[in-house]
Amino acid sequence: METSFDIKRVQDRLLEMAKATASILEKHDIPYQIAFGTLLGAVRHGGFIPWDDDFDFLLFDDTYEKATDVLLKELPADMLLENEKTEPKYFHGWAHVKDLNTECDCSLFPQDSMYKNHGLSVDLYKLTKIKEKDFAEYRLNEALDYIDRRKKLGFISDEDYLKKKETFLLEYKNREASTSEKEIFAYPFTYGKQEIDEVFPLKKYAFAGTYFYGPNNYDKILASEYRDYMSLPPEEDRKPHYTAIKFF
Repeated sequence: METSFDIKRVQDRLLEMAKATASILEKHDIPYQIAFGTLLGAVRHGGFIPWDDDFDFLLFDDTYEKATDVLLKELPADMLLENEKTEPKYFHGWAHVKDLNTECDCSLFPQDSMYKNHGLSVDLYKLTKIKEKDFAEYRLNEALDYIDRRKKLGFISDEDYLKKKETFLLEYKNREASTSEKEIFAYPFTYGKQEIDEVFPLKKYAFAGTYFYGPNNYDKILASEYRDYMSLPPEEDRKPHYTAIKFF
């Protein structure tokens, strides 16, 4: 699909949203780290991946509720903390900071169209500290909870629900079992895990003229997520999430 928006304007707005979010978190001594494509952009490009149109934070389970509470109260008036408290049809396992001054075409992610706010998004993923031996079960439960929420809201058919459930259960059955008592951080849903010494102590990363906290060992984390992360993907894979973005 062709896109029809000014990516620089989009990224400038996302940066404003991310700075506002980080400022509130830091004010309340709530730890966070940039993650996924945002971390990759910081390391490889010194800012956004050129075609990226979202922003990713990871927060920690022991301060996650505090983080969402203060963001709900203190975000600027043109931004919204989107979670189960502000969106009655919410089914994600993590919150978003949504822009109220934009509207995005969610054709590539049609489930997001089910929410009332379609603005640019800063994702607030939650890291949960668990023992490594419990990781596979944690992933299974996260995946099942996700499709259960969508099913309850009528966003997934009975047939698709049963197919997805069968797939998740089969993956769990075929898992490589672990007996390790070591504590790790698990991403939400099926995104993976981080070693605690890869994360702490957090450090600042330069990003498009500002600084955000990120993990202590970006190399191990990015290599596990993207392998040869310093190489650009094929040109046909350099695509944003949205096909159109309207500014008000």
